[in-house]
Amino acid sequence: MPYPSEQPTMLADLKVANRRAVLLCFRRGNVLNAGEAAARCGLSRPTVVKCIRYFEQIGLLVESGKGPAGQTGGRQPQTYCLSPDLYFVGVSLWPRETRTSLFTIGHRLVETQELRAPLPVLAEDAARVTAEEVRGILEKNGVPRSRVMAVSVSTSGTVDRRSGTLMYSSHSPQWGRRVHLLDELRAYVGNHVPILLENAGKMTARPFLLDKELRSKRVLVLFTTWGLSGCLIDKGHIQSGPNALIGEVGHMTINPLDREVCGCGRTGCLERQVSADRMRRRILELRDRYPDAESVRLAERGELGIPRMFSLSEQGDPAAREVGDALADTFASALHNIALVFDPDCVIFQGDYAHADRAFFIRLKQSLSGFNYYPGTTPFAIRRDMRPLEEMDAEGAFIALDHLYFDSDDLYRQDGQGPEEEA
Repeated sequence: MPYPSEQPTMLADLKVANRRAVLLCFRRGNVLNAGEAAARCGLSRPTVVKCIRYFEQIGLLVESGKGPAGQTGGRQPQTYCLSPDLYFVGVSLWPRETRTSLFTIGHRLVETQELRAPLPVLAEDAARVTAEEVRGILEKNGVPRSRVMAVSVSTSGTVDRRSGTLMYSSHSPQWGRRVHLLDELRAYVGNHVPILLENAGKMTARPFLLDKELRSKRVLVLFTTWGLSGCLIDKGHIQSGPNALIGEVGHMTINPLDREVCGCGRTGCLERQVSADRMRRRILELRDRYPDAESVRLAERGELGIPRMFSLSEQGDPAAREVGDALADTFASALHNIALVFDPDCVIFQGDYAHADRAFFIRLKQSLSGFNYYPGTTPFAIRRDMRPLEEMDAEGAFIALDHLYFDSDDLYRQDGQGPEEEA
């Protein structure tokens, strides 16, 4: 028997738990009546009705028309859904473009707008551009700031998510350390709106959190495009660390003899070894041996990207095949080192190297299989996901914002109609 002083707290906790369970049924665009919601969350219908009334009062749930009558006839039940007039905004502040996506909190993508331009030289200008892009997409769609529930910004570099600070970005080293990218945005949307700053590689990996086959596994997702980073996921949880360095595999030293200085300040980094620039230089080193190779001609004009190189390799281009093998060996060294400290069940390539040809992945597995400690020929499953990184980043932003907003206790603790106790 609890002491009398504990009773109000217990009832309040029960109220919050019930409200959470009911609202979870309506997330990601579900349209349900009270009976359907009760069946999904395992609560009594009267309890669910009280919860729905609470969310109607605070503007989160709205009526969505009448549902079909039951098999025995009778009145059509009222259905409900998340308000279509409340929004999330995701911003991708990437080296070659800034992209802004507007979603309803029910997961409908309203619009995406792109600003194709390099990142500003000054950090304060980047902060201003971020706020201006959010303002622009809201004004274009007639959305007042008061209807924005949460905002995310994905960018290159390491971030302190608690303070919303960019610790450092090797793609914008001139910005320095501990950069306040969100100040202009906070001033625009208001301090009451939660804002998440996230590393781009971790944001684009977030959709894999919803993959049922991966929920119990250790997964490394490799982001390969204008940069290279990894997202380490351990049984559904993204790993970060006190300095947000977990996953910065692009700055692993792979070739200590290489003298190209990376934006991180060191030499021999994996990101530089497998970059498009390095790939083109390797192709050009082979022009005397393969003067008629299409890859050589494209590299001479600066028009050869990594996906195109692998396409030529698949077609039998000898220079492209030789460089593809060398790149596979480089990745094998990196993945071997990562496996020794993380031991993943699965490695997923996304971005440019997801377009690698069959020869690349055969060579990669051959290079990995030479380590006797691995049980078998391949230490982990290797997958590639060819969905556009822009699409993955937008989906990752919604997933992150969905959790950021709906997991807040304050959303469920406002004054309601009393405790929703089980009937």
